Amino acid sequence: MAADSPLVHRTVRTGGVLLAVAAVQFAAVLLWVESRASGFDPKTTSVLSLGGPSGLWAMAFDASLIVLGVLGTIGLLFGWTAFDERRSRGLGILVLLVASLSATVGGVLLVARNRVPAGSVSVALDVAVVAAGIGLLIVSSAMHLHGRWRISSAYTFATGLVILAAAVLYATHITFSLGSGGFERLIAGAVLLWGLVEGLHLAILHRFAPGLPLKVATA
Repeated sequence: MAADSPLVHRTVRTGGVLLAVAAVQFAAVLLWVESRASGFDPKTTSVLSLGGPSGLWAMAFDASLIVLGVLGTIGLLFGWTAFDERRSRGLGILVLLVASLSATVGGVLLVARNRVPAGSVSVALDVAVVAAGIGLLIVSSAMHLHGRWRISSAYTFATGLVILAAAVLYATHITFSLGSGGFERLIAGAVLLWGLVEGLHLAILHRFAPGLPLKVATA
């Protein structure tokens, strides 16, 4: 079998599905909760203001954020073997796991918002955003296997840059015409789109099946 064959184990495809589902369910719940919020303005309304310990829609947002983190963590653990065997693979996946776990912690803290220190939710999600950006930059260097990643490495690297650049601008209150709420949604959108795109990518990779006769095309 050629060394660049794109075959992966079954768990990789499962992990890809979980990453895609995590992204889609959070995006759907976010949009739905926003549509139910009175006087909602995406430029000025913080994403975190949609969650909290009371109210049906707030609880749905909290639960969705927790699900995002949990499914993202499991998806990364299932899918890590698809990446090239480089040092950057382990480090990049580890940092991305920190991002996923921080999102879960953020959701839990939202549920207990009235009983936790002020600002703890923001800290957890800030860690999630920064870790996601750094993790994508690192893991992009473990996405060069011919026949498997193609443009994924460049896309992953670019997504990491967008996330970190947007986070820096947001922290320095340079939000242009998007407003603080718009910048939060820009960051969230970049993260979720990567989870969806690369999750589906992992989900359609050819599965390794021992004993299955294969025909490898030659140039």
